[in-house]
Amino acid sequence: MKDYTIGTVNNVTDYRTGRRAVAETAAASGWPSFNSNNSAMRVDVALLVSSLFLQRFSLPYGQTFLPIDFVFAALIFVHQFAAGRVFINYDRLLCFLVMVVATTSSLLLNLTSVTSYGLFVLAYSLFTFSHSSTPDQYKGTLRSFQFLVFILSCLAIAQFGAQFAVNGRQLIMFFGIIPGFFYSGQWNTIGAIGGSSLLKSNGIFLTEPSTMSQIAAVAIVIEILVFRRPAYLIALTLGLLLAYSGTGLSILILALPFAVFSNRRAQLPALVVSLFALGLFATGIIQLSAFTSRVGEFGDTQASAFIRFVSPFWMAADYFSTSSLPELLLGKGPGYGFVPAAFYATSSDTWFKLFIEYGLLGTLVFTIFCVSCFRRSRCPKPVIIGLVYHYLFTGNHLLNTSLLTIMVVLCTLSGPEPRPARIDRSSQYLPAVIAGWKAG
Repeated sequence: MKDYTIGTVNNVTDYRTGRRAVAETAAASGWPSFNSNNSAMRVDVALLVSSLFLQRFSLPYGQTFLPIDFVFAALIFVHQFAAGRVFINYDRLLCFLVMVVATTSSLLLNLTSVTSYGLFVLAYSLFTFSHSSTPDQYKGTLRSFQFLVFILSCLAIAQFGAQFAVNGRQLIMFFGIIPGFFYSGQWNTIGAIGGSSLLKSNGIFLTEPSTMSQIAAVAIVIEILVFRRPAYLIALTLGLLLAYSGTGLSILILALPFAVFSNRRAQLPALVVSLFALGLFATGIIQLSAFTSRVGEFGDTQASAFIRFVSPFWMAADYFSTSSLPELLLGKGPGYGFVPAAFYATSSDTWFKLFIEYGLLGTLVFTIFCVSCFRRSRCPKPVIIGLVYHYLFTGNHLLNTSLLTIMVVLCTLSGPEPRPARIDRSSQYLPAVIAGWKAG
């Protein structure tokens, strides 16, 4: 009698081995692999696509604008929560509710912008959500983020070259295909390089060239730590430099040393990125003077560098000297716009915006909430450092829903994997018995 049992087991083993080989081949190729059963990763990808490619667009709502990327993100979370695919982390929820009490107190005390308060509560409620994921699934999320930023970097490179043949401003505005009322108008999307007619690259879909620079910098840190693919490093570095913004470089200057010291395998890729950038500067492909000339902007009260990195500290000094104790503790209320006594260009960084609106008490509770969300994150620590610095010090990102969604996906959404179910080992011999019975 012919024995079919061994053949059956081998066929199953070969099938599983084949599927594993296909998955490993897709992962090695650098392209994101989409498993139909991996709903968690599909959610991450959908959130990343909306936050990266829809951030320039918004819907008019009264006197303000409703970000389309946040509308999509909220709908995704509502659907996934209703379907039982994401859940609320109760430790985070408790801290979030305490934060809501503090922010509501500031609103009721000052009777300021209900719209700003509502967007604040809704946006940060996303940090309370989580879904189970394995380390491999989270690595797939990182790979998808890298692929999307890689596309944006390639668009930024093509955009910079295309302006020699077409109108760069019309290209950024999609040649009028998208109606103007879908743009919020609050971003400096079109910016020239120094006194020239050449425009900085924003990847076409990003709000500003500085956003291109910042997102590329975060992607470079991830690439150096996790994947180390030369083609990606070259494209991301070009995308960062063609944005001609110093904020992305400042993220790298801060995060790269942490990456190099925390992972020895990151040293060579970091050196490659540095040498490639120096080569672009040395050959004149990238204008070094466009970066070095901006160092003097820190002392110019009307310049971008002063507005981003110096002005908030001047505003904080003015606010401390003119505010009462209740205002220092509870803030001026959501949406409050502080006007300093002295004349200088102002643009509140996130940390100052948070402090002036919700006071010392609200800032303390908000910090505790953020710590509870970032605790035990799967995201590499140097990436978290770069993102937190970007969030706090490179602009007013308190209600920047696209950046907040990216931080949720990369840092807080992926929770621990589910516990393995108990295996009924009494059934492991059933296939052999069935196969033997069919063989007889």
